[in-house]
Amino acid sequence: MNTYLIHTLCRRVLHDRKFRELILKDPDAAVASMPFSNEERTALLAGDVARLYREGASAFLLLILSRFEVFGLVLPVFNRRMRTGMPD
Repeated sequence: MNTYLIHTLCRRVLHDRKFRELILKDPDAAVASMPFSNEERTALLAGDVARLYREGASAFLLLILSRFEVFGLVLPVFNRRMRTGMPD
């Protein structure tokens, strides 16, 4: 898994208002605009933060996704998925 690319997406959500608007409106298009593998794309769109974390992504940077509720990741959902290690 390309953790650098995952981190780049998280930072873009935080710092790039237009990208953030796109990812909230059309997550498929936003993720497709970056060179993710099918495995990475699937995990991101499912909001599978536990898997991304296990594969090396920073929990701190992944938390940015819940700050903006990207991929349905409100804070309680993010916390539950990280704690249990499983998507809902």
